[in-house]
Amino acid sequence: MNQDDFLVLECLDDIYLALEKSLKKIQPVRSIHRLKLEYWAEEIRNHRRILEEISLPARLVVEHLMSIQLITGQVALEVGQLSQGFSSIRGINIEQFGIIKIKFGELEVSWRDDDYSYYFYPDKVELRAKDEKSGIKLFFSIAFTRQAVEKYPELLLSPQVAYIHPQLEKWVKKVE
Repeated sequence: MNQDDFLVLECLDDIYLALEKSLKKIQPVRSIHRLKLEYWAEEIRNHRRILEEISLPARLVVEHLMSIQLITGQVALEVGQLSQGFSSIRGINIEQFGIIKIKFGELEVSWRDDDYSYYFYPDKVELRAKDEKSGIKLFFSIAFTRQAVEKYPELLLSPQVAYIHPQLEKWVKKVE
């Protein structure tokens, strides 16, 4: 983890502690506002798991999906014989034990990070189960940016990265 990650975790802790304090105060109140505070606390735990519980390649994918979601980009999906055209990202959750859940349109796809290898291309990522029995392909309407990829110089050292496109590899290595 780099210095920026520690700063983000510290800020998330500050927010979470404030939410916990507020949740104790509002516990006896039956209100949609209490439910919203509980939702925000879960969102903070979700963001902590991105930094603490998933691999570097999974983190790159999740953070790219979060960026796409923020600027209303879209993602297409292929899982086995099932495919879905480009649609908006409705939700991204990181659960305990590195389980990643992404909601696209009306579909939800999930995988356990430790069970997959990652194949990176400029505008898509393939996740292949280590037992080779299943795979997931995510196609992005907005390709990986140099800025996003350069944040992960350790990506090439990850045993879960099975392939990285030469252009992305140049960016990781910060080669012109």
